[in-house]
Amino acid sequence: MNYDAEAKRIANYVRGQRVEQHRGVIPLEKPGVSVVFGNDDYAKDMRTREQVRLLFQDAYETRVDILGFAVDDEDGAAWSVVVRCDDLDWLKARLHDAFFQSHGLYSSNATVQDAVVE
Repeated sequence: MNYDAEAKRIANYVRGQRVEQHRGVIPLEKPGVSVVFGNDDYAKDMRTREQVRLLFQDAYETRVDILGFAVDDEDGAAWSVVVRCDDLDWLKARLHDAFFQSHGLYSSNATVQDAVVE
């Protein structure tokens, strides 16, 4: 299977049919293969590109195989990554963490403690 072509198909589907769904994870028919996707302006938003970079980094560090990557044909807003991983909970957690980290939504412990004390 050409996973880059599958990633392109999914990115185009997400852009055209699921514009309201900003990001998610879905299993593919092939056992152990899933797709992480986003519909959050990959081409124009540096934070979204950082989110995807962090997903690639997490995959590399945990030995999850990246099988394919693509953005949609319309304007590059939607993206998808095909991975060899059947642990959907792990993928959802990585997607969540990458989003929060790339958008600067995690606070350091010192900042959280300071906010509680004040």
